[in-house]
Amino acid sequence: MASISTLHHEKCPRCGSRLVSLEWGERIDAQKVQDLWHCWSCKNEFVTTATSSEMEPSVTEITAPFFTSLVVE
Repeated sequence: MASISTLHHEKCPRCGSRLVSLEWGERIDAQKVQDLWHCWSCKNEFVTTATSSEMEPSVTEITAPFFTSLVVE
């Protein structure tokens, strides 16, 4: 299985190592994402939560670009 390396700023809260990998990411709601991290140095697992202040787009904002060209007048 191939792994994808990405830049991140997380470090282990137990040992302080930056040798951590993202095991799982889950969107909780439109503004919140939780990530499960694994530390390769001390085998600790920890969760981080990222919150965005962006508002969830309305149904019209999502569908308008796709369906406006289908309307025949």
